Amino acid sequence: MYWTQKHVLVCTASHCAQKGSNDLIGRLRLEVVRKKLDAEILVNNCGTIDLCDIGPNVVIYPDNVILSGVQAKDVSELLAYLRGEGDPPGEVTGFDTPAESNRREIYRAALAAGAFCPPEEFATIAERHGMPSTWVDEQARRGFIARKTNPDTEEPSIVITKKAIDRYRLKQDAQPA
Repeated sequence: MYWTQKHVLVCTASHCAQKGSNDLIGRLRLEVVRKKLDAEILVNNCGTIDLCDIGPNVVIYPDNVILSGVQAKDVSELLAYLRGEGDPPGEVTGFDTPAESNRREIYRAALAAGAFCPPEEFATIAERHGMPSTWVDEQARRGFIARKTNPDTEEPSIVITKKAIDRYRLKQDAQPA
């Protein structure tokens, strides 16, 4: 382990990679070395941090920040931020930021609809919060929701998973499935 002032993790999982994270990390690593900052800044790739819809994502320690939507064109601005000389590029994502609060409200509304939310109702809730059907599919793929059959009605339904309940701290809202 290197003892650096900053540790930067760039998500290179499939969705962030499709959005340019490999170009981002390549350029960032190159610029860190070119500017002789490699004793101060360690850059690593990482697997998903489950914010695929707003990637590419960059986690910065010890700042405890996630930057979303960062592109290779933002490397100069990112390096300035890492050196304490500017604002971070992209969107700063945290538990109480608008994007995460919006996701939490989607899950809260779906839980309020019952343990087995009809798929159309979940899609409507998501759409009301500005999320398209592709986002719903992504949440299923990432394990935040599960498509199950309601045992009482035999109808298809959406179940909010433990992963979403834990991440968005919805335990008090959860109803037993």
